[in-house]
Amino acid sequence: MDEYLKLKTGLEMILKTFEMRYEYDGSGRLFDVLGDGILPQFVLGRAVEGCVWRFRVDLESHLVNRIARLAAREPGFPIAGKTQGRPPERLAAIERLFSPEAVNFDTRHEVLTQNGVSIAEIWTLP
Repeated sequence: MDEYLKLKTGLEMILKTFEMRYEYDGSGRLFDVLGDGILPQFVLGRAVEGCVWRFRVDLESHLVNRIARLAAREPGFPIAGKTQGRPPERLAAIERLFSPEAVNFDTRHEVLTQNGVSIAEIWTLP
């Protein structure tokens, strides 16, 4: 855990959080949860340095490609200004690709802080 506290950027914190929560296959797809919880279909981490995302291993490649194109256009974590506290711009479109009929998708949001300052966030689609 001391390693976690020494991270310098939000992006490093996101990647370390993913590493502590999930196991990956050879292509970087999520195949298991470390500890309790369910394996998400998709996780998106945003930091001021940029975004990273991961997919569950059983998702079809056409869906992965469409969602990855949306995620790649997502801006980094909004630290201040009008966009602070708002969901990612393309989150609704990503949710519709997973479940076109869903009205209320159970997306989870988590803010990562360092020394009391918000430096990144993680959006998880179950």
